[in-house]
Amino acid sequence: MTAIAPSPVPATGTSSATRWVVRGVLLVVLVAFAVWAKGRIDGLDKATQATNPVMRWEWLFERERTPDELRELTIEHLKLTVIPVGFGIAIATVLTLVIRKLRFALTPITVFTSFLYTIPSFALFGILRTVTTNFQAATIALTSYTLLILVRNFVAGLNGVPKHILDAADGLGMGPVRRLMTVEVPLALPVIFTGIRVATVTVVGLVAVSSIIQLGGLGSLIFDGYNRQFSTLIVVGTALSILLATALDLILDRIAKLVTPWARRKAGA
Repeated sequence: MTAIAPSPVPATGTSSATRWVVRGVLLVVLVAFAVWAKGRIDGLDKATQATNPVMRWEWLFERERTPDELRELTIEHLKLTVIPVGFGIAIATVLTLVIRKLRFALTPITVFTSFLYTIPSFALFGILRTVTTNFQAATIALTSYTLLILVRNFVAGLNGVPKHILDAADGLGMGPVRRLMTVEVPLALPVIFTGIRVATVTVVGLVAVSSIIQLGGLGSLIFDGYNRQFSTLIVVGTALSILLATALDLILDRIAKLVTPWARRKAGA
């Protein structure tokens, strides 16, 4: 199970008003959901709740072990997301520098990272598990799925720096390293961060597959619910995975805006 590799994703600007409207709507929906769920629990006796074919609210809100279990699974899901993305960023940075130094390396590196991206995750987890621990196998596999996205966006971001700006930097006597660090990378950050956001959301979804090696974070609820034919676990696992992906995406989006204030001003112009 692997996703289709996206092309480099350009950074886009969204008005501040629109973002706050979206966040406000989401908040209202969450509050409405909480009120509705509480009403469902209070309005039904235990026997009636137990017959709900889709969602057992008492499992989510009244079962004593549920909060601790969800907390542990969320932490595991975060680790299996943040660590691979971190390793992916480090490796993609090195590969991007190699491509900048040796232009002919773009094709073989792209082909190799594309190959890694197309390996079925079930097979990759299973193969790696035979030579490493469960956590190491998951980390290696998930890291490999970030490389194509990150390398494409890192290269696209650097290649997108206008030539006249590069010429101006050269005219000021900047060397290659100084120009890269003080001119090219800052201007490429919006596209770079977009790649990191896409890679992060992708990994959040793929973490669930590591359930086949006794990991999976929140995704393990989905597989457990399917095996037990208990739909509550599927609903909770799916909803929390989506919320986690959304939260991480919003956090990265906020970080990107903080480190690239000029891009924000340009988008709002």
